[in-house]
Amino acid sequence: LSESLFVLPTMNMPMNNPQPGKGNPQEIEILNRAFQAFNEATEQLQSSYDELQARVKILDLELARKNEELETNLKEKEEVKNYLHNILESLTTGVIVVDRSNNITTFNKTAGSITGVSPETCLRKPLGDVFTTDLFENLVQRVVKNDGQALSLDRELDTPHHGKIHARISASPVMDNREEQIGTVLIVQDITQLRRLEEEAQRNRRLRATGEMAAGIAHEIRNPLGSIELFSSLLKKDLAEDEEKRKLVEHISSSVRNMDRIISSLLLFAKSPQPSRQKCDLNQLIQELFNNSTEILVPANIRPVLDLGDEMIANGDGGLLKQVFINLIRNGIQAMPDGGELSLRTQKGVGLEKSADCADSYRQFITITVTDSGEGISDENLANVFNPFFTTKDQGTGLGLSISHNIIKAHQGTIDVESEEGRGTRFIMNIPCWDDEFDKE
Repeated sequence: LSESLFVLPTMNMPMNNPQPGKGNPQEIEILNRAFQAFNEATEQLQSSYDELQARVKILDLELARKNEELETNLKEKEEVKNYLHNILESLTTGVIVVDRSNNITTFNKTAGSITGVSPETCLRKPLGDVFTTDLFENLVQRVVKNDGQALSLDRELDTPHHGKIHARISASPVMDNREEQIGTVLIVQDITQLRRLEEEAQRNRRLRATGEMAAGIAHEIRNPLGSIELFSSLLKKDLAEDEEKRKLVEHISSSVRNMDRIISSLLLFAKSPQPSRQKCDLNQLIQELFNNSTEILVPANIRPVLDLGDEMIANGDGGLLKQVFINLIRNGIQAMPDGGELSLRTQKGVGLEKSADCADSYRQFITITVTDSGEGISDENLANVFNPFFTTKDQGTGLGLSISHNIIKAHQGTIDVESEEGRGTRFIMNIPCWDDEFDKE
């Protein structure tokens, strides 16, 4: 603006007058005052323009500062949002959030892994369209009816990838700043392993009490058995010429020996085994049982299948572990009277679910599975297979699996069983590997 304005001189200038020097002084004076007023207005306008430019510069600086603060705030909010999102996705519990219309607004990764539903496919969808069970909808409705009171329950859920699992589901309201409920949050926990540990702890307590009782009874019975065996052997000599009576005495001796065998098993069960912690080649141990051992007789209609990994060196007692394998292999053979396939597999660190007894969190484990294609075990009997004196066979004491359970626990390992009637049984054991840095022979 300042460049386009100009100031006229205030002195008298010759005008375009047909008569030079004869102009009207009054008119000239008026013209001069007009030019002076114009110049004053121009100066004021220039001053206002300069002030406006200065103000604009200040406003620009203030706007730039505000923009910078806004960008910083947005960046911080984005970082907080990402941080909270990462925490949500890292939780070991499933989190599902629904709005007032029961549409899913949040579904973290763990919720997907527990329920078998993809988080990407269920967002903004109603609960009823995502899950086949109405359990979650009922919980949300119950929270609304109870004026936002939190609820929690344990239920068995059918999942497409894990089968039946035990889940603990909690529901609580999502409130806004006016204390009005705007949705519901569902917390889903897979407590299947927790239930297994609880059952295992109860079983261990029962086994310990049974073992203490059995040890006392065994010692009390063994003394008179010794006397019976002694007298029957003397009687057998006296009846050497009476064949019929001698056979009766032999039946007595045979029954006494059978009872002594049962008592020996009882004492072995009651006694807490103390394994020697040495290098034990599990592959070699298993191969010797099938190739050179006289303790296992595999019928011709049963096909053994060995799938042994490389360098399966365990930290354990070879003699005790051999007894475990013999018990499990015999069980598998007896479960297939019409023949079938008996599979033994060794792997490192596969499918390990450590119990509370497994104190060494740094240690790698060897997983051994013994699988048969036999009759299987009913759900009712499956929970009792490790209990002493439990057996479905006509012959046997029902102590083999109980003793095997104690031996594996003494090795700080785990043993579990999976079975389905008509499709066979699988025993899964986890035994600590030998670690050169921590173990010494």
